Amino acid sequence: MATLYQNIQARVVGRREIHFNPTQWVQENITRSWLLMAWLALLTYITVSVTLRQLTVAPVTTGIILAVWMVTIAMTVINEITRQHSAVSLWLKENLYNSITNAQLSLILILLLVAALRGFFTYAVANASFSTDPAVAAAAAEAGGARWGAIVVNFHNLMVFRFPRPETWRIWAAIGLVVALAGPSFIVYRRPVFRRSPIRTGLTILWLLSPLIIFFLLRGIGQTGPIPRINPEQAWGGLLLTVIIAVFAIVASFPLGLLLALGRRSQIRGIPAWLTWSIAAAITAWGLLTSTPENLAAARNTTERILSYWPLFIPVIAFLFQRYFRGNVVALFSTLYIEVVRGVPLITVLFMSLIMFPIFLPPGTDVLQTWRVLVAFALFAAAYLAENVRGGLQAIPKGQYEAADALGLNTYKKYRLIILPQALRVVIPAIVGQFIGLFKDTTLVAIVGLTDLLGTANLISAQPNWLGVRREPYIFIALIYFVGSAIMAGYSRRLEARLGVGER
Repeated sequence: MATLYQNIQARVVGRREIHFNPTQWVQENITRSWLLMAWLALLTYITVSVTLRQLTVAPVTTGIILAVWMVTIAMTVINEITRQHSAVSLWLKENLYNSITNAQLSLILILLLVAALRGFFTYAVANASFSTDPAVAAAAAEAGGARWGAIVVNFHNLMVFRFPRPETWRIWAAIGLVVALAGPSFIVYRRPVFRRSPIRTGLTILWLLSPLIIFFLLRGIGQTGPIPRINPEQAWGGLLLTVIIAVFAIVASFPLGLLLALGRRSQIRGIPAWLTWSIAAAITAWGLLTSTPENLAAARNTTERILSYWPLFIPVIAFLFQRYFRGNVVALFSTLYIEVVRGVPLITVLFMSLIMFPIFLPPGTDVLQTWRVLVAFALFAAAYLAENVRGGLQAIPKGQYEAADALGLNTYKKYRLIILPQALRVVIPAIVGQFIGLFKDTTLVAIVGLTDLLGTANLISAQPNWLGVRREPYIFIALIYFVGSAIMAGYSRRLEARLGVGER
């Protein structure tokens, strides 16, 4: 038997030295404990079951996968016991086949992934119908295929909803403006020769003005003229509204978030303690003399009697104000804003913008629902952006602040030229991650009555010709959100690589 084992070794590995002890390997990887043995037995049963099922459904594909899996395992094992790994076998050993469990899990996951892709291909392509005829699409649905005709018919609605068709040139003009600015930007902002040139300055000014130009293109100017005003409540919808909300929230929240982050970390001289205590004492005395007696007379229970002494909380607030903020009003209000907004969900902020905000307006004043939603998104995003920026500011070594002070720079130049560029570079991944989440959170506006991309997709299933069609619109908008998120994530990675984020 030993001779046979040696002959097999010689034929398989040739003259390469063997580094393998079968008994020790079994003890370490199989019989080390009863729990491990039970787990491997269960996993083996699952692996065999999944493999047999996939062989029944798709014998050719599953057979190929199984053959490749066995060959790669054999190659990895041979190279491991001879200590002569190739780049492929080393990667397989470190990532897929570093244990019996991982080897079997790799096979199971690959088989399930291929099965899922095969099922989706059958649904979305093989048995699908792209016809706009509802009868033909219904026949495809009975065969288990998708009815993409619903997307074809409603493509305009999904993109711009009720935006007037004769006015769609405005959208194309806005897109053309962005493309016209993006083209030169790839050259001007990359080459050092343009760093202080008038071309770069002019391009930056155009980028700063582009949101206003695009707004006036989509909103219009005046009731008559070449660009008449349209009602966003009726015209804006679909992907157009989703992009408008996301872009406005990103652009508007960035400067506000910076100010909040700087305000929360500000070290400006606050209100002196003697003045704080004097004001607190005056308010407390006024409240105890004027408000407390009336509230005590009207109190109906113990709780209301205790609340009648609310002026006694003023000294406590004054103490906390001086203890934690040293009289710094800017830091106080920045902190309160950030913590309050971050303490409630976005949907609450949206409902407050629609229900509570009109209460504070003068009588007869009306603000469009679209504007209130845009502002709510920007204010909500600013609070989270402020915390990201604050994290970047805290990551900057104290020596950088001291160096800026040693150069004689004032506060504005210190933060603009030295501190903020470094802090923002550190938190690029966090900021882009927040922007991606904000882009996807725009679907919440469907709950407050606006018809964004998700709202338009929901309306398709209510059309007489496409009753019950839901999966196809959801797949379509999921693809749009994935592409948008992938573009932002890809640009973030390129920007990080160019700026050297994460390098030591």
